[in-house]
Amino acid sequence: MTVQTAEKTRAALPRATMALIFAFILVGGALRSVEAGCQNSLKLALKNVWLCGVISYAVAFTGFAIFLTVALLVSTNRPWPTKADIRSMPRWAPFGGLLGGAAILAMISVASDVGAGTFNALIIAGQMFGALAIDHFGLMGFPRRAVSSKRIAACVMIIAGIYLMASY
Repeated sequence: MTVQTAEKTRAALPRATMALIFAFILVGGALRSVEAGCQNSLKLALKNVWLCGVISYAVAFTGFAIFLTVALLVSTNRPWPTKADIRSMPRWAPFGGLLGGAAILAMISVASDVGAGTFNALIIAGQMFGALAIDHFGLMGFPRRAVSSKRIAACVMIIAGIYLMASY
């Protein structure tokens, strides 16, 4: 097994492609704030955190099922995993959705108590600290990216941003 390095990954994509990827991620991040508003409205209307979580995942599942159906209808390239692919998949891989459910539960439960800005800033900080460890050790199929003083400084600035977001 070869270890993929961050430099090889970065060099493989042209700048224009990276710009589009960054824009896509930024839009996805902005949608997290809208999602917090949707979840809060759902919680206020239904008065049940667990029911909100079930409804959120049912709607997400339905949406992805529709996307999959449309993709299968319009695409000639229909890659499906082989039995060998499924056997070689790490046993923990399918649990990403369950972990996402924990984030949704947090959003439903407490985002309105701290505000969308502070909530998302804290989510981002948690993601950054987890990502530093995952990148540094090359866990879960990610290429190794060593923790550096600049990356730690970025995390410190995120913590400062959270303080400012929560204080004002």
